[in-house]
Amino acid sequence: LSSGINAEYGVARMIKTQPKAVNLDVVLPAFVTWLPLREDMEENETVYSCLRQLLADGALTAHLPGLLPTLAKELSNKKVGDEGRAEISQMLSAVMTCYPDLMKGFPQEDLATLHGLMANGGS
Repeated sequence: LSSGINAEYGVARMIKTQPKAVNLDVVLPAFVTWLPLREDMEENETVYSCLRQLLADGALTAHLPGLLPTLAKELSNKKVGDEGRAEISQMLSAVMTCYPDLMKGFPQEDLATLHGLMANGGS
């Protein structure tokens, strides 16, 4: 699978609306490598909402180590809208609570910055 214009949005919509119709074992490894979005930034909300749903369902756990640095960077990306940053903040908060060991790889300074960004909604 490779990314194309609107592919991220299309995959996210398919996962959100018909999750049983998507083979997540095949799709997720490629899907998470397409991030961060570089075009069509208005799609961020749908993509990050999908990821938050997958995290809540436990389907994203294996992909978190590679995805966390991207999420952390995207939290401070001003091109990501408020709702997209809110989705990212909720995901990072859940990871910090449910998977604290995954955050051990982050430098303390970066964690402090993340906490500050999350407290301020990513701004």
